[in-house]
Amino acid sequence: MSTRSLPVLFFSLGGEMLYILDQRLKAQKIPPDRALKVILDIVGRMLEDKCIKEIFRAQQVFSKRALKNIFEQLAQSSIMKLNKTAMDKLYDLMIMAVKYQVLISKSGREVLLSTLNHLDAIRGFVALSPPHVAMVDKACRTFKDFFESQSSAQLMHLRHYLLLLFQDTNKKVSIFLKNNSQLPSGRFVLPVGGPLPYAGEAPGVIRYLNRVGSYTEESFIRAHCYELAEGAGSLDVHGDRVTKLGCNMYGADTAESSVTETVSKQVPVEGYSFVKDELDLLQRLLMPRPLSEGNTFKLKLFLDDPDEDLERLPSQDVLHLNPTVKGKAQLQMIMNDLISLETENGIVCNLYLQ
Repeated sequence: MSTRSLPVLFFSLGGEMLYILDQRLKAQKIPPDRALKVILDIVGRMLEDKCIKEIFRAQQVFSKRALKNIFEQLAQSSIMKLNKTAMDKLYDLMIMAVKYQVLISKSGREVLLSTLNHLDAIRGFVALSPPHVAMVDKACRTFKDFFESQSSAQLMHLRHYLLLLFQDTNKKVSIFLKNNSQLPSGRFVLPVGGPLPYAGEAPGVIRYLNRVGSYTEESFIRAHCYELAEGAGSLDVHGDRVTKLGCNMYGADTAESSVTETVSKQVPVEGYSFVKDELDLLQRLLMPRPLSEGNTFKLKLFLDDPDEDLERLPSQDVLHLNPTVKGKAQLQMIMNDLISLETENGIVCNLYLQ
């Protein structure tokens, strides 16, 4: 199933990137027409026929560095320009969000439903553009056809492969720290109890199978409460996904998330030379189209982004956040190296400065 993991990664990471950009464009009061153009440009490049055809071709997933390079090309395909520091932090947020979703998913099918939640949200972002909506619908149909025939065991193998891919990536993210979903080391805290996988049984019974094929049962008291799944969830274009995984967690009243520290060890990745040609092809498909300087603007996602070439941009196209120190008592023990930023619209964000 490692040869079928690329669509899940591509759409999930792409959806998280659009969640973050949409939240920051609104928070920094970018004119609606320009903000919409950013989203449409990125979605248009993501879902081009040539790109979709390449994504759904069974193949080994690219290395982490190569996968990141693809999304750098996507982000730069719009009139918005990000510097390297901002892009690095943006990608870290994307990776950690998707890692958390895969970790707390109860089954391989829930990973697919989470991916479709990303595509549903993308459809909402481009709802005013019928051609882009049609592109999203086509991607959903292709996604269903690609995975519908896979067994539960094959989908669980897909989930395990994604966890293996993410296992050495541990970035501290403020929104997860505040929700007590992440430890100071960057590792996630998994919830216990709650909804069960579809058709799964609640813990409480041990069955002992003997040599003749019969079994005996022994009950024990459950330490946590469990809920039966509402349904299997639909893979249809406009179906009920059942799960909330993959939905936008950056609401208007949600504090800005930022990566606060990199604690992962970069492990050299070997054995990816055989996908070089495929990677080169995909990067060419995603290569940004040339834009005139007068039609672009620079979005400053984080306070400590270096001001590269800002003096050459018109002042109205440079966006800054004004820092004000504000204590966070509940996080003081583990986040004493953070500062809090409050933007003009009241959204508070935590950033790590070195």
